[in-house]
Order: sequence, then structure tokens, then C-alpha cells
Amino acid sequence: MPAFAHKDSGASLVSALLLVAVMASLAVVLAGDLRFAQQRATNLQLRDQAYWYALGAREFSEALVERAMADPDTALRPDADWLTGARQFPIERGRLSGQVQDGNNCFNLNGLVTPDGQGGWQAHPAQQDRFEILMRSLDVPATEAARIAAQAADWIDSDARPLAAGGEDGLYTAYRTGNTLMSERAELLALDAMTPDIYHVLEPFVCTRPVAAPMRLNINTLQADQWPLLAAAFDGSLTRTAIEGLLLQRPQDGFADIEAFWALDVVRETDPDGLRRDLVGLETRFFEIEIDVVHAGQVFHLAALVEFAGGRVRRITQSYGSIA
Repeated sequence: MPAFAHKDSGASLVSALLLVAVMASLAVVLAGDLRFAQQRATNLQLRDQAYWYALGAREFSEALVERAMADPDTALRPDADWLTGARQFPIERGRLSGQVQDGNNCFNLNGLVTPDGQGGWQAHPAQQDRFEILMRSLDVPATEAARIAAQAADWIDSDARPLAAGGEDGLYTAYRTGNTLMSERAELLALDAMTPDIYHVLEPFVCTRPVAAPMRLNINTLQADQWPLLAAAFDGSLTRTAIEGLLLQRPQDGFADIEAFWALDVVRETDPDGLRRDLVGLETRFFEIEIDVVHAGQVFHLAALVEFAGGRVRRITQSYGSIA
């Protein structure tokens, strides 16, 4: 056999081996891509399943609110079942928990402003002071509380003039102030004076409602651990001990009318002229729905704000996502 024939055979063998190596490498890559695609499809399927569980729970909760509010005297009693916390239900490969909360019992951040008569917003000094009182009741240092309250009002109001201890666009380098109502309380984290620790303390007590006005607290559904809200409404003139005492004196089925609350000695002495009557009542307009779905080891959260008006429930906002 000629020598060049051996050379051709060797070259063919090397080429074949290289081809096999390339094909093997491609096979490994394709197998990895396939496994990734399969895992991604599985994750999406699990997420979709959890989402539908959450939607079902939300629809059920909204129907319960609408049905219960057909008789508000019963639904808004201090001992109403829905005020006792989250309810858990087993589902396939996990569990579901749901909770309805009184959406009036919070400090509305959008109440830090009022309409300016020209289509914009101007700061509401009294509410700014009450926001400071709320924060001080939660052990936020006075200096930080004053800065946060002023910066929050400046964030929402329409003008470019910073309040004392506040700040407009010049305070920030990466973004500009909103100059409109806040859409969610997490916007507080954008404030220069806000810290994650302070926000964590404030989060259960503050909210954003689609109105530039304080929320009228429902004294019949207010919980003992929400006492700072009433302290703020009364401009700090009611102590924690006094508030906890009057909540303990509250009738089991609640105050029959708001005059019974204003007639309490401790309340009458701190508000003889009834200047705070717009801040406390017996009605609830907003409800917060919180749904948590644990499915196949993953956790998903749905939060919805609904408004009850005219005998019907109307959804205002909704957010949904996974929790790491």
C-alpha cells in the first residue's frame, strides 16, 4: 500500500474523531439546554398553579366581604371572626392562607397633602405633625421622624419649595420627587431620611389610599397593637395606657353609635370641641386582602385593596409575586 494512502487514512481518522468530539460536545450542551427548559417550564407551571390558587382565594375573600357588609353592624364588631388573623387551608403540595384586614385602620400617606385648588397638591401641616407623632410612638427618634414626615409631604406636593427638614428634587441625584399621590407605601424607601429598619417598623401602620385625606379609623375594629394610630389621631394627647384602657372598655359588640365613644371621659377631656371627629368613626370603606400560597416548596404572595361602596366591592389595586 502506498505511503500516501496511510497518511489519508490517518487524516480521515483524526477528522472522524474531531467530528465525534464536536458532536458529543453539542449533545452535552443541548442536553443541558433541554434540562434547563424543562425546569423552567416546570417552574412556570408551578407559578401559574399558585397564581390560580391565589386568584381563587382573592375572589372568595371579596365575596365574603361583600356578603358580610350587607350587615355592617355584625361584620364590624370587635369580636368579628375576620379580625382574628389569617386562616389556613390545605392544598395539593402545600397550603394556602388568607387574611382580610380593615383598610381604614392605617395612616394614609396621601393624607399628608390636600388639593391646592389648581389641580395639584399642597402640604397638610396637621397631618404632617400626626405622622411625626405616629413615628415617635413607634420609637423612631424625633429628628428622623421630623425629616421623614417633611420629606414625605414634599415627595407628594406639587410645588418645588422644600418644607423645613424636607426636600424636593435637589435632595436626590438618581431620581426626582413624585409630585403626586403615592401609589404604594414602599415609595417611602425612596426618601433620603428613610432606612430599611425604620420602614420595617412603619410598614404595618401606614398605607396609601386613592384619596388626599386622612383615613377615618374604625374604633370598633381597631386592634390593641394599633394604638399608635389613635395616638396620632389625637395629636399625642392620649397615652398608650389610656388608649389600651378605652379599647378594653369597648363593648363586646362595639359602640352602638359614635357618640358613645366621644362620651367616654378620657376622650371628652382630650377633645372637648370635637375637633377630631373626622378622624374616628364606626364605618369601614377599604379592606386589605392578603393571600399566601405555599406550593411545591415555593412561596407566592398576593395583596389586594378593595373598596366597599354602594353595596358592592370594587378592586382598587393588586400585586402578586414570589417570595425568595
